[in-house]
Amino acid sequence: MTTERQHYPLDDGETDSNPYLNIPPQYFTKDPPKCVLFGPKFCLNVPKTFIIREKVRMNRDNCFKVYDQQNTEFFKVSNPMKTMRGKHVITDIAGEDLVKLKKKLLSLHPTWHLNSGPKLESRLATLVFEFTMLKKKAQLYVYDHPYPHEDDDTKYEHMRPVLYIKSDSTGRDFKVFDEVTSEVYAEVSKRAMSSNSDVLVEPDNYSVTVNPGVDVLFMVAITLMYEYALSDIES
Repeated sequence: MTTERQHYPLDDGETDSNPYLNIPPQYFTKDPPKCVLFGPKFCLNVPKTFIIREKVRMNRDNCFKVYDQQNTEFFKVSNPMKTMRGKHVITDIAGEDLVKLKKKLLSLHPTWHLNSGPKLESRLATLVFEFTMLKKKAQLYVYDHPYPHEDDDTKYEHMRPVLYIKSDSTGRDFKVFDEVTSEVYAEVSKRAMSSNSDVLVEPDNYSVTVNPGVDVLFMVAITLMYEYALSDIES
């Protein structure tokens, strides 16, 4: 899915610098990325683990924050006051909007869209969650450029899923892997609370290990969409 894609929705007007990830430049891959949606600037040449933390009081401007294992902040996830609960926005450390995650209403299976581009209105991908008694899984479809508008009809039946997400019956530990090669791009695990103080601050911690050459922002967005879909089912 990666080497043939010539357009990345966040590339227009940008320089070679990377304002999105506070990581030394030598850790960014110079090889063709294996799995990329938002551009090579989000792909590292080493595996890296990120922690997604949810705030229990559900401050709408601070639903989740994304850190590395050294506690450096990378992204923030908010639910803007003027939107429905089914919309969440990922911003970078400078406060710039990068991605919007939008729930598709009245769908047979929990379905989430990944939007970016101008005003976050371009639909780049759709995640469709499936549920059985033994497995929880999802398929992710990536649209070609020019991307459909977020209000267009959801049509992915003619497309092959690019990525699969599978977990056990708990749904909390899962892997993101390539549909064709079965190569694992990211592994996600829900972390247990480490202390009593976490009860008031961080009830849900996800550990996301992203493999080399894989788009970090893409994997974080997939993890959140999967979590939102799973929460819909459980509620």
